Amino acid sequence: MTFLLERLAELRRHLDHLREIRARVTGPEALESDLSLHNDVLFSLLTVAQVVIDVAGELSATAGHRFEDYTTAVRNLARIDGFSHDLVDELARLPGFRNILVHEYVGLDYDLVVEALTDLGPAEEFLETVLARIPDEG
Repeated sequence: MTFLLERLAELRRHLDHLREIRARVTGPEALESDLSLHNDVLFSLLTVAQVVIDVAGELSATAGHRFEDYTTAVRNLARIDGFSHDLVDELARLPGFRNILVHEYVGLDYDLVVEALTDLGPAEEFLETVLARIPDEG
């Protein structure tokens, strides 16, 4: 349980931060011209993607669903109560996006980054869905 709670707290932290700085990203050129903003946005987007992947893997494993890669771990969420197929379809894009952020940093398509920054809804819905699954211990 601690694993999930720590990861979910980190997800909330980065989602809140991205919403806070989103107004400063007026377009791809803002990311190209401001290295601090560039690094800030990319690191938080990477963290959001990785946390979703990690939590999906944990939930998949706990439910007894096998997976050999990040995408399958996320797709396994569709086999768990509470996760809609539409949400899972949205989240299944995150492993590829994560790989782009990690491996394609030189030729990164900043339009894609801006799009991800303006579409945080699936990660937010994921967070709320996972939190709803955790029993209240208080």
